[in-house]
Amino acid sequence: MNWTFIGGHWILTLLCGPIIFILKNAVSNLSDHNIFGFIELYPIMLIMGFAFSIPTYLLFSLIFVVLKNQNIRTIYTKIFFILIVVIGIWITTALISGTLWSDIAISYSITAVITGIFLKSDSKLTHQT
Repeated sequence: MNWTFIGGHWILTLLCGPIIFILKNAVSNLSDHNIFGFIELYPIMLIMGFAFSIPTYLLFSLIFVVLKNQNIRTIYTKIFFILIVVIGIWITTALISGTLWSDIAISYSITAVITGIFLKSDSKLTHQT
């Protein structure tokens, strides 16, 4: 695991989370007006997503620094870090509340899991045993 993984995970989750949210809402409500309305919200969702994700990724980075020299298999650290991000997403969106908070949490969680699975993480944090 390295800083590239953390930064890439953060950026891709921020960029793709709103897209999954928009697609999910487009499928459930096929009105063209709603699709364009959500597309107009994309930049706002990026800014808000960035602002609200800072505490989670600060915790993520702190744990990364603490575990940097530990001998833990990469698969376990990826699962652990993805779990931290998903829990952070759910806590943050629950605190914000609103009518769409669960849809937003699901969209960002799906993105975080998929991104975490497919992003390559070098063994700089952990050593394969």
